[in-house]
Amino acid sequence: MFPGNFPGEFFYWRTTADIDNIGGVGGRARLVMSTQAGFGGATETPADGPGSQIVFARYRVRVVPNGLVPGATYTVTAPFGVKSFVADAAGSINFTQDDGCPLGTPLPCDFASVLPTTAAGPFLTWDPASAPLPPAGFIGDPAIPHTIIGSPFNTNIFRIQGPNVGGPGVNVVQTNIFSIVLGKIYVRPATSTVLNSSPNPSVFGQAVTLTATVTPVVADTIAPTGTVVFKDGATTLGVVTLVNGSASLVTSTLAAGAHSLTATYSGDLEFSPSASAVRTQTVNRGQTATTLTSTPNPSLAGQAVTLSTTVTAVAPAAGVPTGTVTFMDGATVLGTATLTNGSASLVTSTLTTGNHSLTTVYSGSANFNASTSAAVTQVVNSQTTTSLTAPPNPSVFGQAVTLTAVVSPVAPGTGVPTGTVTFRDGATVLATVTLANGSASFVTSTLAVGSHSLTAAYSGGGNFLASTSATVIHTVNPGSTSTSLSSTPNPSTLGQTVTLSATVSAVAPAVGVPTGTVTFRDGATSLGVVTLVNGSASLTVSTLTTGSHSLTAVYSGSPNFNASTSPAVTQVVNPGNTTTSLTSTPNPSNFGQTVTLSATVSPVAPATGVPTGTVTFRDGATALATVNLVNGSASFSLATLTPGSHSLTAVYNGSASFAGSTSAVVNHVVNAGNSSTSLTSTPNPSTTGQTVTLTATVSAVAPATGTPTGTVTFRDGATVLSTVTLVNGSASFQTAALAVGSHPLTATYNGSATFATSTSPVVTQVVNAPAAAATSTSLTSTPNPSTVGQTVTLSATVTSGAGVPTGTVTFRDGATVLATVT
Repeated sequence: MFPGNFPGEFFYWRTTADIDNIGGVGGRARLVMSTQAGFGGATETPADGPGSQIVFARYRVRVVPNGLVPGATYTVTAPFGVKSFVADAAGSINFTQDDGCPLGTPLPCDFASVLPTTAAGPFLTWDPASAPLPPAGFIGDPAIPHTIIGSPFNTNIFRIQGPNVGGPGVNVVQTNIFSIVLGKIYVRPATSTVLNSSPNPSVFGQAVTLTATVTPVVADTIAPTGTVVFKDGATTLGVVTLVNGSASLVTSTLAAGAHSLTATYSGDLEFSPSASAVRTQTVNRGQTATTLTSTPNPSLAGQAVTLSTTVTAVAPAAGVPTGTVTFMDGATVLGTATLTNGSASLVTSTLTTGNHSLTTVYSGSANFNASTSAAVTQVVNSQTTTSLTAPPNPSVFGQAVTLTAVVSPVAPGTGVPTGTVTFRDGATVLATVTLANGSASFVTSTLAVGSHSLTAAYSGGGNFLASTSATVIHTVNPGSTSTSLSSTPNPSTLGQTVTLSATVSAVAPAVGVPTGTVTFRDGATSLGVVTLVNGSASLTVSTLTTGSHSLTAVYSGSPNFNASTSPAVTQVVNPGNTTTSLTSTPNPSNFGQTVTLSATVSPVAPATGVPTGTVTFRDGATALATVNLVNGSASFSLATLTPGSHSLTAVYNGSASFAGSTSAVVNHVVNAGNSSTSLTSTPNPSTTGQTVTLTATVSAVAPATGTPTGTVTFRDGATVLSTVTLVNGSASFQTAALAVGSHPLTATYNGSATFATSTSPVVTQVVNAPAAAATSTSLTSTPNPSTVGQTVTLSATVTSGAGVPTGTVTFRDGATVLATVT
């Protein structure tokens, strides 16, 4: 049988031999054949039945000083083979080698009495007859005794060869490893255990670290292993395994007060147990923090409010405080509750309307100090009800309607609500009014005709909640109206603009300014439709005929106002006065000249329009012509006015719509017409005794027209030859008494009542001597051509076959005489 549940460093097969030195035991040599024994299989996984083999995975050689010679070579013979080592500077040997069957090697593995360094292998087998079956996992899990069969090695030798391994002159230490089953051949040195605690002092619940340090009394190259038991007086706090000679335990369960702490080392195969001195740990009470919540917040008057408080440890303190808390409303105690898991609750429904400063006071405990929460303001509101009235109901458009809202608290709430009330017509806000003693009123006259869903919404204020009234259906009927009409001017004249003014007013209790249209009527005839502006409408009309007219204004109504008709107004329209103007063109004129007479007939304001009818043109009392007006004008042309002054007028004879009128007199002057007299003499030249006919023609000079009458006087120079009466504007005279030579002949028209005198240009009549010889006249001009202003010499040569002609030569440029030269 063999024990299971092996602790660390308790190897399944081990042996330890003391090395004697001068002066006593100077060191130890130890062979560890396995640091881990397990059930082996094809993959070195745990075996699960009888006959499974136990596999060694490690062996270790350790020679602990003193006694070995630093730098000397030592040979160690063990079941795993022979190996040489060189002692270190401290005279020690520490060697560990992991061996075993290679992974995947079928079991059992074969091995020799002294194995090579790479061949550790299975050497023990579970007894098939033993029960129970081997445990799952490695040996020691769980601790169940089992029977094994077999021998680990054929030769059970542990030999160390080298200088001074067995004392002076003894160079070999040899031990039969398995001569004692689980034998321990070693001496464990004394240890010293020191305990520290941090922090010290601490507060309740704070983590305190206990640290135990275990050291050999005599210095050693290896550190103690095993466990340390930490205790608070007789109470075990915990068992901790040493790591590099130290073990630590963290605890936060120390109660407030003084604690006597110790640490006890349990020892191991190499070191002896030891206990620390008592460490006094002071634990103070922990600080706390208390929080408070109230639900619901805000609440309603009479509503149950849950006050929940939590008391927590303030770091570095930890844990859950116990004890009681007192719930306070200002200085008033509401109740006391015991903490459960650090929390407590209180339900109250006695809080009155208003704001409450709530706190909780933790009374403290053996481990924790007292604390008070921050104040929580609990708002206790009251529900409200809002009522609405809106008299008068029904109303008419524009009538003042008073909306009154009364806001009251709902029991058990008390007090007078404050804040504002919003009056609405459906979704439309009419006004927002501040409550006074719980009431608010609003007067409106703007509600349109129809049905209105009126509400009053209290917005809430202070500790009073909002509420909305029931809907009040308010009916607004159309307002009655009164329509008045005036016409200006009245009476008027035909064509005069008459302004018709209608005013539509609301009839009380209706108020406001009616909108819509007004139709102006003349009897049954519509004169026009006009849109009201600020309750008034105007129409100007100038088409009213002469006579009396019954005028009315009819208001058509609107969604807010009923229709109405004005009383009739009698409009009298008289005929329009006129003024007639006359012009004569041209003025003055000449006899026979065409004169145009133009008359314009216009209405005299305020009459308007275009007069029609006729105009009679007069010269004094004599009617010249009667002409129809066209667009208010009439014209007449004549050329029969005699010379002299004429008093011309134009008389408008009137019509059904316009009165007659006479123009002012136009004094028109007709002058005698200018004349033009021409004269011819035939033949010219003539000879002595030859009859010469003088013919004068007298013509009117434009613009004068007609045929002048009267007489023409023919003259030879200043000598009157004869006076002859015109016939159809012409007069002739014959004479044979003209002497040889040149005669300046003229014809003078002596004028008449209608034409002025005029004289013809001079006609030079040449009278030659009888039967003169024939001549020939030639003319030259030098230079030719010439320039303007240059002297030109005209040379005439007269020749005759009968001699040299005498007399004069007349030079002419066309008909113009330039000069007569002898």
